[in-house]
Amino acid sequence: MRITRKTVAGTAAAVGTTLVLAACSSTASPEASGSPDADGDAAALESVKMCVLVADVTSSEALSFRDYYTQYVASEFPVEFVYSDELADAEAEKTAMEGFIANNCEAVISFASADRPTQLDMAEDAGIYYAVATGALSEEEYETFKDYEYYVGAIGPDVMTEYQAGYDMAQYFIGEGDTSFGIFGGGIPYYLEMHIYRAAGMLAALAEDPTTSYGGATEMGDILGKIYADGTINIGDFESDVYELTGYLETWDFDAAWQASMADMVGASPDAILAVGTGNAILGSAVDGTGIQIGDIDAYTEDNLAAMENGTLGYLAGKFTSINGPIFAATYSAVVGEPYRTEDGSAFALSQGYWTATSAEEFQEIIDADNVETPVYDADTLTPFIAQGATFDEFADFVSKYTFADLAG
Repeated sequence: MRITRKTVAGTAAAVGTTLVLAACSSTASPEASGSPDADGDAAALESVKMCVLVADVTSSEALSFRDYYTQYVASEFPVEFVYSDELADAEAEKTAMEGFIANNCEAVISFASADRPTQLDMAEDAGIYYAVATGALSEEEYETFKDYEYYVGAIGPDVMTEYQAGYDMAQYFIGEGDTSFGIFGGGIPYYLEMHIYRAAGMLAALAEDPTTSYGGATEMGDILGKIYADGTINIGDFESDVYELTGYLETWDFDAAWQASMADMVGASPDAILAVGTGNAILGSAVDGTGIQIGDIDAYTEDNLAAMENGTLGYLAGKFTSINGPIFAATYSAVVGEPYRTEDGSAFALSQGYWTATSAEEFQEIIDADNVETPVYDADTLTPFIAQGATFDEFADFVSKYTFADLAG
């Protein structure tokens, strides 16, 4: 049976802004239109043009996510992916959205978060579906946008998952006997929520020692409140008879002052540097050969594997290569007429967490289990959730089983 796509309302008006689309947009091969359904029969899915907003086009994580979509998914399903250029700020995101609308995109999957409310409003006004990949809206944003007709939903770590990721990382190094730490705070001064919650988890793990507190705070809520109030982490406010914070670095300025702060943090020779993200990419070369290990929240890539093999990277909570399979399935299903909505008719907000490795052997096992050629979210796994009549509860249950043991064990 051929599935007829839902008529997309709100034909986009022509816009005067030109978007330079990424040169390697990918179109499905002709044979992909016969992807099997849950019963093994051919499902006649219509071709869909999906556009992707990205804030990063160079990191190994971004490249692995892109390869999964353009090399694997596009070869299995009749979908064309068109990528934006690297988007540095909210204005660039708006320009990219204008270009997508003008170029007849039927859906947008967003990895860019400088101004999601504007992205959502533009998609709704244009009548094109919009989804958030590997992320989440804030509670306030979700309440504002959950009833938008064209908002599909979000799949990614929620704030408590982010908090737990930072907590578990610090606990691992504490268990290894480490007592001195540097912290890389990334986007904390930009109030990047996931980085604030990860850092709060790190500090809360240290504060379980009765002599330890951060500005007098020992509990999650109080630690979060202080970070939000200060817009940074002040290591002078850390008190402990057991642990030491020897340095702190934030942002990605890379100017002379930033370089000096990095040198000071590394020069203090902590046992480990706890990073809220991109730790190996930012600090790997600086700590190589020093004996300092990095704990990171990033992705399972060859660069990070090499760092774990040489001892630079001691802990990784990572996003696996095909983690964005379910949000693709939900977005595709919405475009062809079967959107997933919650019981009250709202867009969904589903959480997925990380896979953890503390050795090169564990890391290699994960890469072997999930890669562009043989992803855990392969065509057979995704097809039952693309316009095949699955309920929202069934889809939500599918998304919730994301651990390594669930998918690859």
